[in-house]
Amino acid sequence: MIYPTNRKIIAAITALLFSTMACRAATRLIAPDTPTPLPPTATFVPTFTPIPPPTATPTPVVFESSCPLVVSQIIEDAVSDGEIVGGDENADEEVDYLVDYDVNGDQIESPLVFSVRDDLEDEQGDRATHEKIWQYFTRLIPAEYRGFVSGFSIFTDGEKNYLAAVNQSESDPEQWVLNVDIADSYEKTNLTYTLLHEYGHLLTLNAEQVVVSVPVYENPEDETIYQAEVSACPQYFPGEGCSNPDSFINEFFTRYWTYLFDEWQEIDQQADEDTYERMLDNFYDTYQDQFLTDYAPTSPAEDIAESFTFFILSPKPELNSIANEKILFFHEYPELLELRARILNQLCVEFPP
Repeated sequence: MIYPTNRKIIAAITALLFSTMACRAATRLIAPDTPTPLPPTATFVPTFTPIPPPTATPTPVVFESSCPLVVSQIIEDAVSDGEIVGGDENADEEVDYLVDYDVNGDQIESPLVFSVRDDLEDEQGDRATHEKIWQYFTRLIPAEYRGFVSGFSIFTDGEKNYLAAVNQSESDPEQWVLNVDIADSYEKTNLTYTLLHEYGHLLTLNAEQVVVSVPVYENPEDETIYQAEVSACPQYFPGEGCSNPDSFINEFFTRYWTYLFDEWQEIDQQADEDTYERMLDNFYDTYQDQFLTDYAPTSPAEDIAESFTFFILSPKPELNSIANEKILFFHEYPELLELRARILNQLCVEFPP
């Protein structure tokens, strides 16, 4: 999960996980630093501002899963197993890339094998498991919704640290690569949550949503170039480029992050990891009713990815909190309601009674 959260930490992760990467980690993906928290004198709680559909537009029928226990179990397992945040503090943080594949439709091909330690050779050569993970992703996400995914990579850093990531392709900034840790792929409910979260990044950051910044893409560690591109963007700049005015992420940011962003940026700019972590925890505690998980406040990009995952897996909620309003945000888009119905139908096939 890399979106302009702490840029110094991103640079370090970049060296391991290619250029720009959006990851879910069992620990906080971008390990925070935290100086003395600066609690606001008064907590501003915005009023709900859901946008009603036009009078002439009938409210779409919201499909709910025929296997509600399955979808609720996916969220429950992710939370209880520490897959959203938390995890093993002693986990091995060294990231080893094992193999890269080109994506051709629903197939992966042309494996590029990396030099690895002897103890990783079995996982590297386990093509059957690589195929199993990729094919599960293709069954969950219909082909017309993932045409910008041109690569698939298998990596590992041990169990329950980094679970998965997405990043722009090294050969084309408008194409994307899905990366999955093979060590975290065997628990299907957690893998499901992870893949949906990562698809939330793909959905909201692809080139139809965010105009790619070629200078940032070609100079990922140049802070001067990055800040110049941010300053030139009249909308939200998630890291890869300037979001379109009507993009999912710009609309989400405008509604839910504009009044929080300055406070969040002060946290995000902390260089000390412990200080960052402490301040982010305090930020979450202050605005807890606005986030669906304690991983969501890591960045606007992580917040929208978590909210998308809950949109897919949760019944349509009541409008009784800003966190629930973030789920309802996606209900405003008929094409996403259709995608949700198709994913839920497939999940009931994947987890038979």
